[in-house]
Amino acid sequence: MLEVARNVLRVVEWDLMKLRRQKAFIAMRTAWFVIQSLVFGYAISRLARPDIGVDYYNFYLLGLYSALLYSASIARAYVIADEFDDGIIDYHLSLPVKRSILAIGRVLGGSISTLAFTIPMMMFILLLIGRIDLPSLLISVASAFAFSTGVVSFVVLVVMKLKSTDTTDIFFGTIDAILVRLSSIFYPLPIIKAIGIEAYYYSALMNPLTHFADFLRALLIPGYTLTQFSPVESLFYVLGLSLGLLVVAIELFEKKLEAGGVK
Repeated sequence: MLEVARNVLRVVEWDLMKLRRQKAFIAMRTAWFVIQSLVFGYAISRLARPDIGVDYYNFYLLGLYSALLYSASIARAYVIADEFDDGIIDYHLSLPVKRSILAIGRVLGGSISTLAFTIPMMMFILLLIGRIDLPSLLISVASAFAFSTGVVSFVVLVVMKLKSTDTTDIFFGTIDAILVRLSSIFYPLPIIKAIGIEAYYYSALMNPLTHFADFLRALLIPGYTLTQFSPVESLFYVLGLSLGLLVVAIELFEKKLEAGGVK
């Protein structure tokens, strides 16, 4: 068991090492996030309906963080796709590490590096909405890790099928645009339902982004009711989906690579 844990940590270190090399990218994304929070967030909240029952600025900030966490998790796809093109995956397969350990390590490494990248921005959001206490921070970080694990598992599943940087770029660019907009990231579910476009409403209702964002809002905004599920139901939805995707990703990783090759 100790040897398994040591091997997982070695694989996780690979993703953390790559994160340390992206200082310029991290600085740019952080600066842009701060601008979105302070400038665009304030401007949009001034245009929102005042009768939705919640401060729209707080609603927007937590949606913005949810979208950032999702996009940062999806970005692991481009890293792994580049590794296919550069032959780095072949190098990893030559190492004396089980395929399942390699899959778990890459998923956890991607999730942890994503979390390390987004935690400062999470704390910035908690500070803006006035919920910078330790219990709120710990629960927010734990739920963000679970959500990111599910997204990175999905990324591993798709990239193992595509094995192409260009195709990966097009696929995830399209998925990202659709999922962020068909969710409650920027629009409350009851408002979407009231519009009367059923396909839009049910797509948002089933969207994991909706459940994660609404869980954070229920946790951090006192009296938040703009959701169709309880916070516990949304949390179990995220946990169940993440665990299921992780198991499928490990299974696929082992089957695809059991012969020692990726082609």
